[in-house]
Amino acid sequence: MTDVRRHLRRPTAGFTLIEVMLAVAILAILTTLMWSAFSQASRSKKRVEAAQERTHTVRTTLLRMARELEMTFLSESNEPDATLPRTQFIASSRPDVDELWLTAFAHQRLRGGSAEGDTSIIGYFGARDPDDRRILNLMRRESRRLVSRDPREVPGETYIVCPDIVRLKLSYYDYRKKEWRDDWNSNLAGWGFLPSHVRIALTVLTGEGREVTYATDARIQLTERVGYR
Repeated sequence: MTDVRRHLRRPTAGFTLIEVMLAVAILAILTTLMWSAFSQASRSKKRVEAAQERTHTVRTTLLRMARELEMTFLSESNEPDATLPRTQFIASSRPDVDELWLTAFAHQRLRGGSAEGDTSIIGYFGARDPDDRRILNLMRRESRRLVSRDPREVPGETYIVCPDIVRLKLSYYDYRKKEWRDDWNSNLAGWGFLPSHVRIALTVLTGEGREVTYATDARIQLTERVGYR
């Protein structure tokens, strides 16, 4: 009886080496596919975040420029025997980044009780990055004092307002002649007033290397000289 039961008992089931190797291979393939999918999702997330941050920087720059342009002014009051007026609006067309210097009621006082007013000399211009000459940055300079000098020579705080741009183009509307101009100089005879509108077009590169232009329009309120001292 014991011999019969021994012969009827089945051998213990197990995995062969081929089955184990096949299972390991399938697991490796699935792990690789999952890792690739996660990596692709992570790269896509970083590209989207970089694009959003880039767009935010450009739009913030345009809003700031438009705000300061809308608050620009020219004053009738000047220093005695001065060769240049205290308030100026000088715009020059350039191949890549147009240059603009203006006086405006746009200074933001960050410290209470400081000897600062609301007026300032503001300049926008292009400059090559000192670490990588291939990168063109949009710079901003601000001086808190209105002086009768060339605004390009007035010292102030200079910093990058929008990094790595392609071009900045500005257009100024002469409401007296009903035409758009690429430059402006309030120091010249017959130009002692301000344009009524300014078009701002800022072009940057996307992550794929494609040029995208963002544009806005600024409406200047005080086009004629005012009696500000």
